Amino acid sequence: MLQIIQKVKSLRELKQIHLQIIVHSLGENSFILAKLMDLSSAFHSLNYAMRIFQNARSRNVVVHNTMIKCFVEKGCQNEAFSACNKMRALGIPPNNFTFSFLLKACESLGSLKWSKGVHCQILRFGFGCYIFVQNALLGTYARCTKDIDLARQLFDDMSERDVVSWNSIIGAYMERRDMARAMAIFELMPERNVVSWNSVITGLSRIGDMASARSVFDQMPTRNTISWNTLISGYVMSGDVSAAKSIFDQMEDKDVVSWTTMISAYTKIGDLECARKVFDEMPVKNVVSWNAMIAGYNENCRFNEALSMFQLMLLERRFPPDEATITSVISACAHLGSLEHGNWIHSYIKKNNIHLTIALGNALIDMFAKCGDIKYSESVFKQMPRKCIITWTTMISGLAYNGQCRDALALFERMSMEGMEVDDVIFIAVLSACTHGGFVEEGQIIYKQMVEKHGIRPRMEHYGCMVDLLGRAGKLEKALKFIQNMPMEPNAVLWATLLSSCVSHGAQELVEFVSQKIVDLEPLSSCYQVLVSNSGAVEGKWDSVVNVRAMMRKEGIKKVPGCSSIQVGGEVHEFLVKDTRHKRRKEIYDALDGLTELMRQLGYTPFRGQLGLLYANADL
Repeated sequence: MLQIIQKVKSLRELKQIHLQIIVHSLGENSFILAKLMDLSSAFHSLNYAMRIFQNARSRNVVVHNTMIKCFVEKGCQNEAFSACNKMRALGIPPNNFTFSFLLKACESLGSLKWSKGVHCQILRFGFGCYIFVQNALLGTYARCTKDIDLARQLFDDMSERDVVSWNSIIGAYMERRDMARAMAIFELMPERNVVSWNSVITGLSRIGDMASARSVFDQMPTRNTISWNTLISGYVMSGDVSAAKSIFDQMEDKDVVSWTTMISAYTKIGDLECARKVFDEMPVKNVVSWNAMIAGYNENCRFNEALSMFQLMLLERRFPPDEATITSVISACAHLGSLEHGNWIHSYIKKNNIHLTIALGNALIDMFAKCGDIKYSESVFKQMPRKCIITWTTMISGLAYNGQCRDALALFERMSMEGMEVDDVIFIAVLSACTHGGFVEEGQIIYKQMVEKHGIRPRMEHYGCMVDLLGRAGKLEKALKFIQNMPMEPNAVLWATLLSSCVSHGAQELVEFVSQKIVDLEPLSSCYQVLVSNSGAVEGKWDSVVNVRAMMRKEGIKKVPGCSSIQVGGEVHEFLVKDTRHKRRKEIYDALDGLTELMRQLGYTPFRGQLGLLYANADL
C-alpha cells in the first residue's frame, strides 16, 4: 500500500486512495497514516493532513511527529510546538525525530530562547548523546544567532563528530564570512566529503575570492554537479560571465541548475538574446528556468516579452506557474500599467485556486494601484488574512499614487493604532503622500515623530521627501536651509528636486545656484544635464542652454529618450520621442497634427517655458 501511495500525483488521487484504505480497514497503520499526512501537506492541503490526524483512532509518536513536521514545513511553528505539548499530555514521549523537527521550527522563528528550551528538553529525555540530534542542534544554534560561540562550544564538547558536524561548523563560519577560521577547521578535518569542498567554494565565492575558489575546485579529488554549479554561480555573482561560460562548457553532466544559472548570468548583464538562446537549447526545463527567463525580461524592462514568455509557458502546459512566476508577471503588468493584463492574471490566480500569500497580495496591491484601479487594490488589501509592513507600505503608496493622500495618512494612522511595527521605508511612503497632497504641516510633524518617537535615522530618501514637500509649497528658502543643515552631503537627486520647485515658482536666482550644484556633482549625467538645460530654457537663459548643450556634445552625452505606452485591444504599444517604428505611424502623426491645428484654432498659446523646452531639446 505504501508503494501505491508513493505514486499518487494529486490531492484528488490521494483522497481516493485514502477512501480505499478506510474501506479495507488499513487506516490504523501508523506508517500509512504518516505517509498520507505527509503527501497531503506536499499537495498544499495542511487541512486534509490535520483531518487525517484528528480522525486517527490510535496515534503513536510516528503519527504525531508527522503532524509536527507538516506544521513546521508550512510555517506554522507555534502549532508545531502545541502539537508536541498535546502529544506529551497524552503520555507519548518524544523521540529524536521529534526534536529535529522542533529545532527546525526554532530556526524558522530565529528564536535562540526557544532553541535553548528545546536543548534542555533534549537533555532531559536523554537524547543529548545522539549525534543526529547534536548535529541538528549545532545547525540551529548557528542560524539562530549572529554569535557563533554557542555553536562552537557545542561542537567542541561533542564526544563524537561525523562529517556532518564538521561541515556544519565550517558552514557557520562561512555564513559569517570568517574564512580564516572556516579554512582552519577545514584543514583539521579527519575526513572530507564533497559537501566539505563545496562549502569552502561557496564561502570563497560569497566574498568574491574567485581565484581561491577556483584553486579549491581544482584540488577536489572528486566533484559532483553541485561543485560545478557552485563555481559557475560564483563567477556569475562576481560579474565574470565569460569565466562562468568557460566552466559551463567544460561541464560534462549539466543539469537544469547549470543551464538556469547561465540564463541568469546573461540577463544580469542585459544580454537577453544569449539568455534566450541558452533557454531554448536546454534539454530539460523546470519552473525555475521559466522564472529566470521571465524575471530576466522584467529586470531589463522588457515587460511585454515577460508577458509573452508567461503565455508561452501556459501554452506548453508542462510546468504550472508557482508564486515566483505569478509575482514576476504581476510586476510586468504593473510596470506597463496594463489593467487588462492585470485583471487577466488576477483571474488566473482565482481560477486556479492559488493561495494568496503575503508576497502575492503585496504584488497585486501594487499592480492595481499602478494601473489606476485603487478600489481593487483596497479590495485585495482587505482580503489578505495576514499583512506585513510591506503590505501597509504598498497600500499607502498606492493611495498616494492615485491622489488619495488623505486616505493614505488615515491608513497610516490606523496601522499605528493596530500596533504594527514601523520601519524607515513606510515613512518614505507617508512623507510622499504628504508631498503629493500638499500637507506641509502634517509632513513636518510626521518627520519629527519618525526621528524623535521612533528613533529612525533619516536617509537620503527622507531628506528628499522633505525638500520636495517644502519646495512644492513654495517654501524654497526653508527647503534650501533644510539641505544645508543635513548631517550628510546632499546628492544630485536632492538638488534636482529643489531645482524643479525653483523653476515652478520662478525663483531665478536660486535656479542658477542650484543648477551649478548639480553640474558640480554630476557633470557627465545626461538626465541631470538635460534638467539644467531645460531650467535655463524656461527662464530664458539661452547662454546657459547653449553652454550645457555644447558640453554634452563634447563629452558625447546623449539624452535618453522618454517613452510612453498605451494599451489597445489587449496589446501594449510603446512610443519614443520622434518615433517612426510603429506600423501605423502615418495615421498617428496625422491625428496629432490635426489635434495640434484644432488647439491652435481654439486659441491655445503655448507657455513660453514650454517653447523654451522644445527648442532646448531639439537636437539632444
